[in-house]
Amino acid sequence: MKSGIEYYRKSKGLTQAQVAATLETTEARMSRIELGQEIPTAAEIDKLVELLETPPTYLFSRHILNEVAERARASSAA
Repeated sequence: MKSGIEYYRKSKGLTQAQVAATLETTEARMSRIELGQEIPTAAEIDKLVELLETPPTYLFSRHILNEVAERARASSAA
């Protein structure tokens, strides 16, 4: 499932490389995140929301956001 990141990234005139640099990740990983093949961390979502000035619900499907929240809860409990 494709995310809304590509749409909002392009509307801001940004390249995947520019967004990847903001997220401190690779362009290849950024591509996988955009394609919904990889789930970003909560910190990466925060950076995307700030950079793209868009709510997370516009960038990702609900199941992705639920997965990120579950991972964050599990890591804080450990």
